[in-house]
Amino acid sequence: LGNPLSKLSTLNSMHSHFLMADDGTVGKYGNEMMLRRNLEKYMSLQKIHTRMGQGVPMVGLVLEGGPSVILMVWEYVRASPAVPVVVYEGTGRAADILAFAHKHTGDMGDLCPQVKEEILIMIQNIFRLEQKQSSHLFHVLMECMKHRESITVFDAESEDEQDIDLAILTALLKGMNISASDQLDLALAWNQLDIAKKHILVYGQHWKVGALEQAMLDALVMDRVDFVKLLIEHGVNMHRFLTISRLEELYNT
Repeated sequence: LGNPLSKLSTLNSMHSHFLMADDGTVGKYGNEMMLRRNLEKYMSLQKIHTRMGQGVPMVGLVLEGGPSVILMVWEYVRASPAVPVVVYEGTGRAADILAFAHKHTGDMGDLCPQVKEEILIMIQNIFRLEQKQSSHLFHVLMECMKHRESITVFDAESEDEQDIDLAILTALLKGMNISASDQLDLALAWNQLDIAKKHILVYGQHWKVGALEQAMLDALVMDRVDFVKLLIEHGVNMHRFLTISRLEELYNT
């Protein structure tokens, strides 16, 4: 990951592994987009959990970025099913342009002429583009805003803002068409109790037979004490739950 004393740039220390997409071209920025998107699609189809009906959950995270990032966001939000995108406002360039456009467009992606002109100037100044290129990128940006429900803007400086990991999970749950059981599995894996309380374990939610018992087993294996308490509050009976086979499974993990 690099020596912290080095003058060279280092990779993000919050991650343990990196996949670099390179299609073999030289001196052309953005050519790797198609390769990366195909790789992401392949990864999203892999099963990471035998119980989950979905493959690997995916979310696009925008921090700063150049013109090709806006093109990539367009690819994400217009896909079927759409890939949810979290834009980290305040990191500059593409991220700030996307955040600004998102805040000033209506539900149908409409924009007042004054703001349109302001965004065009932002694109020209930030990316150093000619008017024709800026107009094309603006058009792509507006296409993104037609799917603005798939875009979440994260403002770290806002007092009411949640943590970035919570914002990513919220975007995932909002953007993925998955069952309540799968949502609970994700919240449990991410150890996000508030998400489970406010959005998943809610009144009127339909649960398959045994779904909460399986979640209880996972919570015990992962040592998620707060989740154990929450599941008991929502009706999991420990006397019925702790069968001999489950006790054996817990002791063997």
